[in-house]
Amino acid sequence: MVKSFSKIGFGCYRINTGAEQHYDSLRKALLSGVNLIDTSSNYSMGGSESLVGNVLNELISENKIKREDITLVTKGGYIQGILLNELKKLKDEGKIFEDVVEESDRLWHCISPGFLEDQLRRQFERLNTPYIDYYLLHNPEYFLENAAGSSADKYKTFEIYYDRIKKAFRYLEKQCDEGRIKYYGVSSNTFPAYSDDPSFTSLEKIYEIANSISENNRFKMIQLPLNLFEAGAVRNKNQENKTKTVLEYADEKGLKVLINRPLNAITSKGLVRLAEFKTEAFEEKDFIKQIKLVKLLEEDMLGEKLTADELGEDDFKKLKNNLITGRQIEENWKFFGSIEHFNDLIRQLFAPRINMLLDFLQKKINDDGAKDFLNNYIQNVYLLLKLTGNYYKLRADKRSRFINKLINEKLSAEYHSLTLSQKAILILISVKGVDCVLAGMTKPEYADDLIIVLSLNKIDNAEEIISYVSTEIESADNKTEIS
Repeated sequence: MVKSFSKIGFGCYRINTGAEQHYDSLRKALLSGVNLIDTSSNYSMGGSESLVGNVLNELISENKIKREDITLVTKGGYIQGILLNELKKLKDEGKIFEDVVEESDRLWHCISPGFLEDQLRRQFERLNTPYIDYYLLHNPEYFLENAAGSSADKYKTFEIYYDRIKKAFRYLEKQCDEGRIKYYGVSSNTFPAYSDDPSFTSLEKIYEIANSISENNRFKMIQLPLNLFEAGAVRNKNQENKTKTVLEYADEKGLKVLINRPLNAITSKGLVRLAEFKTEAFEEKDFIKQIKLVKLLEEDMLGEKLTADELGEDDFKKLKNNLITGRQIEENWKFFGSIEHFNDLIRQLFAPRINMLLDFLQKKINDDGAKDFLNNYIQNVYLLLKLTGNYYKLRADKRSRFINKLINEKLSAEYHSLTLSQKAILILISVKGVDCVLAGMTKPEYADDLIIVLSLNKIDNAEEIISYVSTEIESADNKTEIS
């Protein structure tokens, strides 16, 4: 029997084992009424599933929850990181799984039965559970996206795509027969796309495939993105000759629907987070002054404080390649797009560079004067990054206030005091056909914020609000009124 879900589920995209706040947040959510967990084989390279397994088993052993009361959803398909390195070696040895999509040098994808069996074995070890409630094929549309850039025949491509899904479904049916999983489904970012999109995944076609395998098939769930920016699931009629939306079709067929990216919208301007931001003052004159200071320190370090003769050619070149933050900020500070994109740049670019310089400071520089100079430079880089972040937080705050205003024009006054994230989640859980909205509660305070929504009644004009807000945002973006 299909269990009922809490209106909000715990999304594990950024969750990782060893992160204390992730552990605390998941425990808090499960003990506060959240009963659905969504993870995947590739989230934190398996670390997400490991944390989920640890928390579930601890709470079960403490008699605080029962396994049968929790809905555990996980997914398979991505090949990244250590797993990608393993498969590259297998390919060199001629032992690769069939139907692997080599999307890029850093990402492959596969949903063949052999690969899924390999993944399930690893996933059961990490999750340490006797069964998985729902197993989803994770973004199988990578095959379509990869083929779109080739000269392959469009209709033949779709035929191959759905044949691969059919083979995966047959395998998953067998896993259901064996009791390893209860049900299965598909998570696709292109379920809500226009039907003529080259990467469009047709729920109608997938539903037909499941029925062709068995009238009593266990295909019971889909997952897709929906938020106040990305409204395709509500607005695009892409099923049954463009007469139904994917949500309407899923509801008609009795499929469970999970919503992802409720607070993290992917837009033409980059990632946008639907939440309030704590802002600090930003004075452009002070910011420009700090840029000039950092650039001057970089020039002095390379021109006077350290030389290739002292460090050696290789180390000097390495240092030179990393003493460029001032120039990069000067050239790009108005073009980072959003606070979310800038924060990603800090994690991916600036933080590793600072770590390299700290390591350099400890291991490569012996002169005390040069050490003090480089340490002072690093502290000023920290300040420059903070000032840049303040600029984007102010822009994000302006955007959030604009979105709040739009929502409040259509939302009952009794909900106006909610935070933006609470409003966004409330609207989504109120959409007809939505069973559960997955929220990334990476901190206990995020869980505190969203758990409040569990006790709220659904609103009756959710679709109207989504259509109105998404349309107004599109118009404002075109006029560059918000960032």
